[in-house]
Amino acid sequence: MRKPLFLTVFLVLGLSIAASSRGLTFTFSTGMPDGRIGTASRPGTGPGSSAATIEIESADDFILASQTTIDHATFTGLLPTGAPLTNVTQVRVEIYHVFPLDSVNPPSGHVPTRVNSPSDNAFDSRNSATDLTFVSSNLSASFTVANSVVNGIHPIPNQTTGGEGPVTGEEVLFDVTFTTPFTLPAGHYFFIPQVGLSSGNFLWLSAPKPIVAPGTPFSPDLQSWIRNADLDPDWLRIGTDIVGGSPAPTFNGTFSLSGTAAVVLAVTPVNISPFEAVNFNGTVANFTDNDTSQPASNFTATIDWGDGTTTAGVVSGSAGSFAVSGTHTYADEGTFAVKVTITDIANAQNASATGTATVGESDVLVGTGLTIAATQGMAFNGAVANFSDTNTTNTASDFIATINWGDASTTIGVVSGGSGTFTVSGSHTYTSAGTFPLTVTLTDDAPGTATATATGSASVAAGTAVTIPTLGGIGLLALTLLLAAAGVLAFRLR
Repeated sequence: MRKPLFLTVFLVLGLSIAASSRGLTFTFSTGMPDGRIGTASRPGTGPGSSAATIEIESADDFILASQTTIDHATFTGLLPTGAPLTNVTQVRVEIYHVFPLDSVNPPSGHVPTRVNSPSDNAFDSRNSATDLTFVSSNLSASFTVANSVVNGIHPIPNQTTGGEGPVTGEEVLFDVTFTTPFTLPAGHYFFIPQVGLSSGNFLWLSAPKPIVAPGTPFSPDLQSWIRNADLDPDWLRIGTDIVGGSPAPTFNGTFSLSGTAAVVLAVTPVNISPFEAVNFNGTVANFTDNDTSQPASNFTATIDWGDGTTTAGVVSGSAGSFAVSGTHTYADEGTFAVKVTITDIANAQNASATGTATVGESDVLVGTGLTIAATQGMAFNGAVANFSDTNTTNTASDFIATINWGDASTTIGVVSGGSGTFTVSGSHTYTSAGTFPLTVTLTDDAPGTATATATGSASVAAGTAVTIPTLGGIGLLALTLLLAAAGVLAFRLR
């Protein structure tokens, strides 16, 4: 035993559950004793203890798929033949993480491996002196195991002893209630029961590996480990390292756990790629619920499409695996965050996830150029092209138009219309007469990519010339006299 360290690891793995209104009833069991081995597991009496009272910890693993409160456990072991149940002086239960959590890493190298072993230090523990109660009951007055491990716990190179042979004793069930329950996050753990006796050793009985009915199979199911205070902080595999052989046996310990598991909704968004102005109908998210008893009707879903619209989703599926689908039409192209929120009605739980809708361009623009008539030197103001759009929801403000007048001048056009029919108009003054190509381009505004070009022509007529009359001799003499008289008059008026 080491001082508990309170660290957290999160894994999403197997779990045996049943529905309840406040959470999930968690149960786990490795099954019944198989008689293959019994291993010592007892508290020690502290530093300087004799070999008979040195602490020994035997460990076997279990997995939690969600945060779980464990308030009850059972485990089965051997007491010496003829020992009364009153010889039990202490019961202790420890919970360890899997190495390298709560551990020094790299390890000491005193054992063949620390991979998949319990950690150096306990994560949490309960003791019959303070926070657990127990009831022991005799299942059989005589139960024999084929092998045992009590004293043969040694570092390398002397770890493989083959075990210490058969042992016969009383088969005893310990039924434990944790008055202070364990509250454990989702993760992979080791369970370690220790029993103190006034004399002799408690041997924890092995269970089948792999787990069989009525046990609760799970994966990965690690083999059982053991250490004593001399080997601490390291651990040995009971089958592979101590018993040995080719192939070496592997063992589980006989125990069960029960309590309440938190409901876990895990939502995974589905990214979608609809088109603007085209109705989308499809899956926007998948989710799992570890309460596998619930039908789809026990859930509601809402979909925030990211464009200011929220609708109800349709939930389908069963046995803890569900999909959410919805229907929506985006008015314009672009990228939108789609948030899907799930409500578990029975367990009052909510979960959400956000995916992406990449809405593509659906506009198909077709342009028709016009032939316009203009006059040199006079401003033209009018329509230059017409356009049609397959997306009838677009408005004139969704487009940008440019007009190339064919005389090296380009201006911005004015777009008018709607419901899929648009007109581009513009103003321009030609400085010379002739026929000019007229090119009009209509483009969907960003992030739209639709574009179309219409080609027309401008027929520019020559402007009307101002005629200056020609003066003959008499006319010219008269104009000269008139200008002279005006000059004399101006001078006298000064």
